[in-house]
Amino acid sequence: MTEKQEVKGQEPPEGKPASQSKEKQQPLLSVRGLRRLYKEESPKLFARPGYVHAVDGIDFDIWPGETFGLVGESGCGKSTTGRLIAGIEEPTEGTVFYRGKDLYRMSREEKKSIRTQIQMIFQDSYASLNPRKRIYDILSEPMLYHKIADREHVAARIDELLEMVGLPENAKRRYPNEFSGGQRQRIAIAKALSLNPSLIICDEPVSALDMSIQAQILNLMKDLQDELGVSYLFIAHGLGAVHYISHRISVMYLGKIVETGPGRGVFSHPAHPYTKALISAVPIADPSKPNDPNAIPSGEVPSAVNLPQGCRFASRCPFAEDKCRQTEPELKLIASAGQDGKGLTEHLAACFYAAGEL
Repeated sequence: MTEKQEVKGQEPPEGKPASQSKEKQQPLLSVRGLRRLYKEESPKLFARPGYVHAVDGIDFDIWPGETFGLVGESGCGKSTTGRLIAGIEEPTEGTVFYRGKDLYRMSREEKKSIRTQIQMIFQDSYASLNPRKRIYDILSEPMLYHKIADREHVAARIDELLEMVGLPENAKRRYPNEFSGGQRQRIAIAKALSLNPSLIICDEPVSALDMSIQAQILNLMKDLQDELGVSYLFIAHGLGAVHYISHRISVMYLGKIVETGPGRGVFSHPAHPYTKALISAVPIADPSKPNDPNAIPSGEVPSAVNLPQGCRFASRCPFAEDKCRQTEPELKLIASAGQDGKGLTEHLAACFYAAGEL
């Protein structure tokens, strides 16, 4: 696979891949009512403990061959969502269905089989790779354990994986500290691909890399998706990367999804004030088009323990009224492009005054 130095094109993918039809398939992954609360350590001996609402009842689907972007500020719950789906943590409530099967009600043997099909790439590639092992061992051990390859053929499979991610064959004899950050992230991608997954959860995989290296990794991920048909849950706070790679995007705020829709639609016609604020905060290279200072929210993010009544964004929203502070809005359809034959392209927002609400 050839190395690419620039992001190919400027437009993000739109909707689901054209080959995926809502009528012909079920979602690869369905999240319903997912909630994760953490008990807060109280400084007072007899005080009633509070609970941090990290993820507070979210729903979404990911389709075969699709990249689903999950974006929001630090602490909004997007990384916790990824860990819940990957099985690293257990939810407080809710269900996650993989190909129609409930991940949390499977037997141990079923989970072992399914978990090879859901892999994760982390932000810190160095921490996710054992520094005492050579790349050969890092890639071979999962395949041997899960019987994806035997000892006779595992070396050839490692060479194939390294070629897929754009690394030379001799990389397998080296240690993680001998590679740059971008090269280590390629190794992390190869490790995730080694078990032939259908879904890869990407937890801010490019945020620690230089811009030019980010472009290379994003292009690599898109090429691999085209070649293998793998789906991505792409978690990030950097809107540029999410915009470029995602077919659909959900925006999270304080544990809730406040807007979801096709990538191009969310960025060109944002409906929720928080989404507009995130987009307005992205630096613009053109000095003749300065950012709108009025679009950036003021004030602090409310406590995830003592959640405000009504809309969680109301205390920072310039358009909030009394209704917003008293009643929590639900996700509602504001626009639909479902007639384009690409499946789920509905645009929803949790705002009483979202433009074009249907």
